[in-house]
Amino acid sequence: MMRCRCIFLIIFVFHVTLLVGNNATKQSSDIPRLLIISLDGFRHDYLNEHELPTINRFRNEGVHATHGMRPTFTTLTFPNHISIATGMYQEEHGIVHISFFDRLLNKTIGMDSRDEGQWSDPKVEPLWITATKQKVKSAVLFWTACHNEFYGIRPLIYSWSYSDNIPFREKIDNAISYFRELPIRLVMVYHSEPDKQGHVYGPNSPEVRDTLFRLDSDIEYLLTKVKSDLNDDLNIIIVSDHGMANVTKVIRPFFEKYLNPASVETSVLTGGLFNVMPRSGLTEQVRTNLSKIPNVTVYKRDEMPERFHYSKPASRLGELTALPDIEGHILSEATTNESDPYKGNHGWDNTVPSMQAIFMARGPSFNKNVQIRSLNNVDIYHIACHILKINPNPHATAGSLVNLTSLFPPKETVSTTTTSESSSLTTEIFFE
Repeated sequence: MMRCRCIFLIIFVFHVTLLVGNNATKQSSDIPRLLIISLDGFRHDYLNEHELPTINRFRNEGVHATHGMRPTFTTLTFPNHISIATGMYQEEHGIVHISFFDRLLNKTIGMDSRDEGQWSDPKVEPLWITATKQKVKSAVLFWTACHNEFYGIRPLIYSWSYSDNIPFREKIDNAISYFRELPIRLVMVYHSEPDKQGHVYGPNSPEVRDTLFRLDSDIEYLLTKVKSDLNDDLNIIIVSDHGMANVTKVIRPFFEKYLNPASVETSVLTGGLFNVMPRSGLTEQVRTNLSKIPNVTVYKRDEMPERFHYSKPASRLGELTALPDIEGHILSEATTNESDPYKGNHGWDNTVPSMQAIFMARGPSFNKNVQIRSLNNVDIYHIACHILKINPNPHATAGSLVNLTSLFPPKETVSTTTTSESSSLTTEIFFE
């Protein structure tokens, strides 16, 4: 969940000459345009638990995943939006939590960090940078890291700072106006709901239900605008970053005397995991102490299950990670018996049903009435590159189109070159 409250400011960095002779409303599927919307914390199961006529019509008319989209581990907002944008696992792009300490930079990195050197790895490249390098103009609104510079490159339009207070329909209006008035071919939009309500009231609350109803109405507003302003000539992908589950127990290793705070460095990652860096010579002692916590499994960094892809960034991860064996149990660094403010949370194992995100898409470049079973969120980068007809970053090998060719009409030629785990997901296709 995004917590910062900053002044809304969109920076326009373009030359008037770009507009000469351009009529954006006359673009066709030969020059495809793509809108990607992320609805934070929209659990896949919500689609079956609530009457959402517009969203369900949208997914049934296009393509969608019947069992949701798998996020990367850990199932948090900042790292998963970067995984969606880059097609990389968290250990590859380096964003391992919503906030973390980088021992090489000697800085804490979070979602609102400016250019602090956190993107020094030239292999990491968000979709909007891939597009910009290939002369595809883009606008990125409130997506994590959109305000950061990558190797001297920025998108044409981006949010300079974040705010939770911008209505979704205002974001929709901005997105459609960019397509209508400018030579923009890619717009990415982040919205903080239903995550906010899910945290405060829990995923099964009336507040989440009411928020979903409002989002359904907002999507109806979007589709009406696309039809009236763009003649329905727009590819739209709607995703989320993770799901949401009820918090059933809070474990406090420091307060409950399992662990002495002085035995570890002060930078601790918490929630659906408890990641610590023991002081010199204390690794085995800290591991033994953490292992005494009931229903918790402790791993050394190089022992983390490979399927999590969560062990490589040594400067950003501690040496030990404790994972709760029971969904709903969270680990806190609190040193008092303070109550947890959230009834709902996320961050657990990325394979459990409650953590699955949504995926649905519609538009001239997508097939109609097609279902797949599932996909990984690192595949979205490759889907977008295919739609925009641009070459993907060669280092973005976590995702794939191998099992996703059914998403596109038969006339589309799909490149499926990859060596990733993503292609191991079973894909079941149903034509309605």
